[in-house]
Amino acid sequence: MVVGVTEESVISEAEADRLPVDVETVRDSVDASLAMRLDTSTREQIDARTGFLIGHLSMLLAEDLRADQDETVRAHYRACYHLLDLSRRPTDKTPAYECFSFMRELAVRAEGLLSVYEKQGHTEK
Repeated sequence: MVVGVTEESVISEAEADRLPVDVETVRDSVDASLAMRLDTSTREQIDARTGFLIGHLSMLLAEDLRADQDETVRAHYRACYHLLDLSRRPTDKTPAYECFSFMRELAVRAEGLLSVYEKQGHTEK
């Protein structure tokens, strides 16, 4: 299920904890998002990709990445939670270029958390 840009995630944090992080799927989604171009992407494509990235980011945030022990990881968490705040997300009235920028920032943040996840030796559950 794709979560809309301005919608709250439909899975609880407890449910996210039980879902496996599929590193390859997250990486493919991040790579596809970063490869998109504003001049050749529709708003629907941007919104769909944004929904996937929000889901991936939420799953990564639910993982124990030892943020309490590492300031760099804490900084990642702060940036991600700031970005995921519903009041900061694009709306239907937001111009496409701002939505595109938001999507790219989600991809960059997901890529950063995925890197931490992999460096800490996590593998698919």
